[in-house]
Amino acid sequence: VLTLGGGPAATTLEVAIYQALRFDFDPARAVVLTLLQIALTFIVVVALTRLGANAVGDANLPVAPRRYLSAGRMESVLNASLITLALLFVAGPMAATVVSGLEADLGRLAGEEAVRRATLTSAGLALLAALLSVTLSLALIAARRALALRRRAGSAMSLLEHAADTGAGFVLVVPPIVLGAGWFLALRNITDVFAIAPVMVVAVNAVMAMPFAIRAIRPAYDAASERHERLCLALGISGWTRLSLIDWPSLRRPLATGFAFAMALSLGDLGVIALFGSDSVQTLPYLLLARMGSYRTADAAGLALLLGLVCLMLVVVADWLGREGKS
Repeated sequence: VLTLGGGPAATTLEVAIYQALRFDFDPARAVVLTLLQIALTFIVVVALTRLGANAVGDANLPVAPRRYLSAGRMESVLNASLITLALLFVAGPMAATVVSGLEADLGRLAGEEAVRRATLTSAGLALLAALLSVTLSLALIAARRALALRRRAGSAMSLLEHAADTGAGFVLVVPPIVLGAGWFLALRNITDVFAIAPVMVVAVNAVMAMPFAIRAIRPAYDAASERHERLCLALGISGWTRLSLIDWPSLRRPLATGFAFAMALSLGDLGVIALFGSDSVQTLPYLLLARMGSYRTADAAGLALLLGLVCLMLVVVADWLGREGKS
């Protein structure tokens, strides 16, 4: 919706926040819309929690005993129909992007200075965001594990331990554009918000990717701590020495998996750069938004294909690293 410009019949709160800041420059309206977005999200999370949903925790399914279930003919037809509809829903837009992208003049796009500069900017910002995200995630996981080890058996979790355990998940309920709008409003009277666009993009994208990085790293870290904790305490091994000599072999692939996912998410994000982007700081999503806004749909399709291929490659690498890490 944001890429296509919204409109009276298709304006979400995120689009309205973007338009209030970038087009109308109405900070008061942006504040009201941001508070409304947060309030609605809070109401939904509370309602889901009251119904028994784990809104911010681990989404892994519990392991159930294996048993053979025989599906009847009608159930098999219904299952096949639902799977086919889901496949069409997901694969349809992807196929349209691939077809339209291949019809674009990819050679000309690849030779444009603006495209090359946006590609390098996207790669650099995504790399920094992924590094920051993985570093913060590892620090938060280590803090949670240390607090859990200090807690006596049978005692309740402290507020700090609970925050370290589930705090990162709350990032998922706040859209990136809301965080970006908050920083935009806070810094607009202090500095040039467009001059610090790279810092804002890296910081917000790193935080938004943390829940995914934590889910990739935490199981391996907890398992390594369970195996090596007593030995490291007995030998007095801690800090960087422990990380490099003891934990690194177990954490290498999970860290790479979290890094790849974080980089893919940062590379394709449009929310923050839509607010802070300018002619001097452009990423591939921002350039795609600009081409769509100027009705250069063929160029936008080519850029979408390029961006999709890069993100798909990163996700495939992350999935492969995750499978290798489990084996």
